[in-house]
Amino acid sequence: MIKITVVWEKYYGQGRVFYCSLGHVAADFDVPEAREIVKRGILWAARVF
Repeated sequence: MIKITVVWEKYYGQGRVFYCSLGHVAADFDVPEAREIVKRGILWAARVF
């Protein structure tokens, strides 16, 4: 089995970076969990929580 990191976050200077390689096609976001990962990553990077 190949293991590849598809989501990560880190601090860069005084900012935050969120990366997600999910979503090569729009149908990938028909999965509620995929949408939730992206939503939470964006909110984290924006310092909403």
